[in-house]
This record gives sequence, C-alpha cells and structure tokens, in this order.
Amino acid sequence: MCEHCATYPDEVVCFPQPLDVSVANFPADESKGFHTVPITSTIYIEQSDFREVMEKGYKRLTPDQSVGLRHAGFVISVQKLIKNKNGKLVELEATCRKSDTAEKPKAFIHWVSNPLICELRLYERL
Repeated sequence: MCEHCATYPDEVVCFPQPLDVSVANFPADESKGFHTVPITSTIYIEQSDFREVMEKGYKRLTPDQSVGLRHAGFVISVQKLIKNKNGKLVELEATCRKSDTAEKPKAFIHWVSNPLICELRLYERL
C-alpha cells in the first residue's frame, strides 16, 4: 500500500443530498438490540432513496414500502412526511422493526448516523 493511501480511511459514505429520518421507536435499550455500527434515532439517507409516490419497479423507501437499513438489522417504514413552508420535503418520521421479525424488504439502503460536516467538491471530466 502506498503512503498516501495509508493515511485515509478504508471506506466512507457521502450523501450530497441527505434526507433526515427520525425513527420514533428506535430501541435505545441494548437488551432490545445491539449494534457495533453507531446508530441513533436520527439517521440520514440519500434523497434519491425516497419517493413520495410509488412507481412501478421502484424498490426503495416510499410511504407504502419499507426498506432495510444496510448492515443494521432493521427495517424502517415511513409514518409521516414533514415539509417546509415551501412544500419541500425536509424530514421523514419512521418506525423500525428488527429484520428477523419484519417482512423481508425489497431493498436495503445506505444510511449514516452522527454525520461529519465536510466540503464536497464535484468535478466534471475535463
């Protein structure tokens, strides 16, 4: 491994357009579920992983379709959409169930909890 590569983490996840998801019944008590991945009752998903209106072939999160949280062991379902005064979606309220007790979801999505603020520079090909 080169010296430059050794100074950076192995893997990072970045959501250029994050969507705030508040999970109402998240099991904060370890006796109800334990995870080695840091997860809290507020998580963030990419906005493209959610649609308000279900479309044929769409397998991610909608008000009528649950999804699994990748590597977390939970399935979330949307309960409420929260929009700002301009009608833009700013947050989802959801509930979660353990994967082994929930119906198998059609998809598993990436998520983050306790995000870091960073500067993201997107470049086009020259």
